[in-house]
Amino acid sequence: MRKIYLWAILLPIVGILSSGCVQKGPFPPWISKISSLQIPIGSEEIFRLPEGNQITFGELLKDLSPSRVIFVGESHDQIEHHQIQLKLIQNLVTKGKNVVIAMEMFERRHQSVLDQWNQGLLTEEKFLREVQWETTWGMDYELYKGILDQAKHSHLKVLGMNLQRDLVRKVAQNGIENLSPEDKNQLPEMDFTNPSHRTYIQSIYKNHHGEMAENFENFYQAQTLWDEGMAETLAEFLKSPDGEGKTVLVLAGSGHIVFGFGIPKRFYRRTSIPYQTIVLKAWKEKLDEDFTFIKTSSPLANFLWVTKPNPPERTRPSIGVILKQREDQKGLWIEKVIPHSLAEKAGLLLGDRLIGVEGKEISKVKDIHDAVVQKGLGKEIVFTIIREGMEKEIKVTFPSSENGLSSLTHPF
Repeated sequence: MRKIYLWAILLPIVGILSSGCVQKGPFPPWISKISSLQIPIGSEEIFRLPEGNQITFGELLKDLSPSRVIFVGESHDQIEHHQIQLKLIQNLVTKGKNVVIAMEMFERRHQSVLDQWNQGLLTEEKFLREVQWETTWGMDYELYKGILDQAKHSHLKVLGMNLQRDLVRKVAQNGIENLSPEDKNQLPEMDFTNPSHRTYIQSIYKNHHGEMAENFENFYQAQTLWDEGMAETLAEFLKSPDGEGKTVLVLAGSGHIVFGFGIPKRFYRRTSIPYQTIVLKAWKEKLDEDFTFIKTSSPLANFLWVTKPNPPERTRPSIGVILKQREDQKGLWIEKVIPHSLAEKAGLLLGDRLIGVEGKEISKVKDIHDAVVQKGLGKEIVFTIIREGMEKEIKVTFPSSENGLSSLTHPF
């Protein structure tokens, strides 16, 4: 049996901050400069922090040039974020850098598959199957296709950073103290002593209480494990002979990058290698509400790049379910319905088996993604389900605008 996370990574840190769930106060001057941005958003709304001075892409590249490690914090579903990442890769290669692309999206146990990919030894279909894309990441592969095609074309190493998600899930559910001795042996060196990081994670936990961890301590341990595991993978690579002379571009969710709390400082603790950070943030009205965390003197990042949000026709809202797949039966089973999600509002229940969407058979998560895109926002998506042996239809209604999704969508 395989678990599939629809628009899901284990813990809900996919943006920068959630408005309304963190302490507010006097803000640094750069916030007022950035919050004054109005549509239409340009292609290079790049700000050097903490001063808040706007710079060009060329100036950004010049500033990044001395760095061996560059962290780029994304929002996973934002199209322009992945286009910017690809642009950074291409320009670094053009400047003669020996680039490695380190990605949160892959577990490190799949490194041999990633190496075969960049050597041109795998078809895309086999590659996605071997890295178990749908069961370990679950996002639309088209968002990352350009980056991975570039890696294959230019023979750039792709480094899988993530721990096996089963280990992180066990911690989220039961805590480190309840792990088996075998699981405890897999843990990296852990640091829980940063009070600002704890406060930051607590602010997120309050907004998603009880949805994926039994209590805050488990939640915090799991998030820290996630960050420490990726920091360890990155550090071990750069300290190895394979890491010599390499420039590593780290692609991860912004929640793992902001304020250096997640991966960056944990990486530096292991290596003392200087780094720089870029956070990508899609523009929205009242943008300053996303920069309200003041429990640290650290800037958000070295650079903030405000991007155009996805056009409405490319917005893919979360339905709000965790799914599992059985090899011997068609369809996808609902293992969990996220509270307050579109799925809960529509009446989907734990144990329902999704067998069709818009009259077409469901065999994988992408079938649902495609149906949402084809219908668009403000429309009903009709799911065919099996419940207690009976077939029935459930209609999931999506908001009519991207702004309307902010209170309804969920990273799961």
